[in-house]
Amino acid sequence: MRLAPPSPAPHTVSKSNQRLEYGRLAEVLAERGLVEPQALREALQFSTQGNMPFPEALVTANLIADWELSRVVCEIYNLPFLTIDSIEVDAKARAGISEQFMLENALIPIGRFGQVLTICMPALVPAEVLGLLAAETDLFIIPVVGTVRSNRKWLESNLRSALPASALPSSSQPQELHGGEWSSIFDQGDAAVQSGMQFPPLPGPLSNQG
Repeated sequence: MRLAPPSPAPHTVSKSNQRLEYGRLAEVLAERGLVEPQALREALQFSTQGNMPFPEALVTANLIADWELSRVVCEIYNLPFLTIDSIEVDAKARAGISEQFMLENALIPIGRFGQVLTICMPALVPAEVLGLLAAETDLFIIPVVGTVRSNRKWLESNLRSALPASALPSSSQPQELHGGEWSSIFDQGDAAVQSGMQFPPLPGPLSNQG
């Protein structure tokens, strides 16, 4: 006789989520020489001020390739990789979840089975964010690693029209930091993506050139 697995307790996330943090990711990126330490400090500071999630700051400023960042996250935390554009998202999975919360954290619920909710991350979100989602939904959260740009593209296509401009994440209107360098990088980076051009070089200490 096959026994059904026990139902997970509410307000829980998978054990691996307890270690998810931007600081650890930054350490590994620096140790592997993928991003200059000064650039990482700038991106972390920019993120903690509420301007933009850390992974999105890294990718938007062209400090590391989107796919490379996701690969590193998968290796660090032993999590599966799954891009949002390669699957069919179950619209019922996001029932009861704030669309503003999804936009601010670039998180996409992709499937729900009983009390288990699978979430596609934009490379990485901190454990406390997933913990908050678990607490608010009484669901067991299972994260998978997506990419920053594919998650953001999906969210903008599927949710942005449903929210007023004031509810959109601040990444859509970058604030100035350190003389406006980060704001300028993001504006130029977005323009480069839209035109198919290469990203502009990073200014001063943000450059990852040796």
